[in-house]
Order: sequence, then C-alpha cells, then structure tokens
Amino acid sequence: MNEAELVLTHVLNCNRLSLYLNKDTRLDKEKSIRVSEILKRRMAGEPLQYILGLTEFMGFEFKIDKRALIPRPETEILVSCALEKLKLNSDTAGLKILDLCTGSGCIAVSLAKILPQAFIWATDISVPALELAKENADLQNVKINFLYSDIFTALEGKNVKFDLIISNPPYIALGEFDSLAREISFEPALALEAGIDGLDFYRKIINQAAVYLSGNGLLAFEVGANQADRVCAMLNEQNFSAVEIIKDYNNIKRVVTAKQRILANG
Repeated sequence: MNEAELVLTHVLNCNRLSLYLNKDTRLDKEKSIRVSEILKRRMAGEPLQYILGLTEFMGFEFKIDKRALIPRPETEILVSCALEKLKLNSDTAGLKILDLCTGSGCIAVSLAKILPQAFIWATDISVPALELAKENADLQNVKINFLYSDIFTALEGKNVKFDLIISNPPYIALGEFDSLAREISFEPALALEAGIDGLDFYRKIINQAAVYLSGNGLLAFEVGANQADRVCAMLNEQNFSAVEIIKDYNNIKRVVTAKQRILANG
C-alpha cells in the first residue's frame, strides 16, 4: 500500500479492499483531525511507521517505535535467503538460530513463525529495543530467548552451537550521517552507527562467529551499499567457505552468506 492508503486504512480501521469498496465514505471530525495530525508529523519528516506504530515484515504485523530501527524490505531478502539455504541443507526441525542486533525482533520473530520447531535466540545491547522485540514476540505468540548482549558476550561459556547466525547490524559510517535522508534522524543512532568505515560490527561478528557456529553452520548478513566485497574479504581471511553475495531489488549487493570455516587437517 502507498502512504495515503496506509494512513486511511489505519484511521478507518479497515483493509485496502474495504477502503475502495467504500470510497464515498466521509471522515467524521475526529478522524479528520487524526489524519491531519498524522500528515503534520509526516511533513516534519517523521517516518510513517513510527507515527502509526505498526509495520509489516515478511507478511507479519509488528509494533514499531523509536526504540528500534524500522524493518525494511531489504531485510526480508536476508531472511528469505537464509531460509532457502537452511531448507536446502537440512531438516529445519530443532534448528538453533541466533539473531544478533535484533532491534524490533523482526528477523527472530519471523523465523520463529516460519520455523516453529526451531530454537531461537536474539541479542541486542539496547534494553529498550529488547523490550520492543519481546512485545513483538508476544504479539505473534512465539517463544524466543532474548538476551541483553554486546554481540556474543552473553553466550560466552554457554557451549551452544548455532545452525544459523543471522544479523542486520549497524552499518552506517560516521562520515555518512550528514548525507542520510531526513527520516533516518528519527531512528536510534545506536542501531545505525558502525565506526569510521561502517564495518565495525562485521569485524566483531566474523572474528568470533566460528566459536558459535555448528559444523555446517550458516552465517548471513545484511550489508550496506558498497560493503559486500569488503565483508566477503573478511570472511575469506577467516577461512569461511561458500561465501556468496545476493543482490536486492535495486541490483545492490545487499546480503552476504557464508558457511562455517574450513577446519585445517590434523
């Protein structure tokens, strides 16, 4: 739906079909005021998802507010690619999955809905984001083990291995903030900032991931524009195998996947 349709279906509490079937319906005063308030906030640059407090991801409804980054269509590509590779390689029952930098929980919750027999962990360093992610898990009636953690710290010493480690980490370089769209300024900086070159979180994850991946485990990232090749180089340096790049709808290299590192003989 376009933004006008999203606003009207939200205010009228109807679906898109009903909106057009009843297109002669007039807004009462209360609903007119509500639409006006939404438009004022939108004209000030605030993202519509924050104004409405809801968004859709992978066909599921999520609560969203300024506690976490707004889920984006590009991240659906990350989830779909990971699912495709998991289903190709093994039975999905009993899979162990870790979502790093979970934010709103959209990745972890979607995977829990699609793979109900999987065991899913999700971590974030933002307490407010974790609270929102838990609310979304409750909204979708799924069970996820949420952990307050700086990447892997909460898992140290737990001796758990994952079949999939997936992450849409912060990847905006410090020098890029001034050129970002106005809407981005409403989103939490903690979910965006990733050091001088935007690659800090990939370094941290890649350097430790082998400890937490199962023998045939999959690592899957969303990456920023012009970052995929550098992330692939990091993975190759750490001896990961089957490194692959997947492009998004705009032909931008958006997802990078790799398999557990190749073990040396002897």
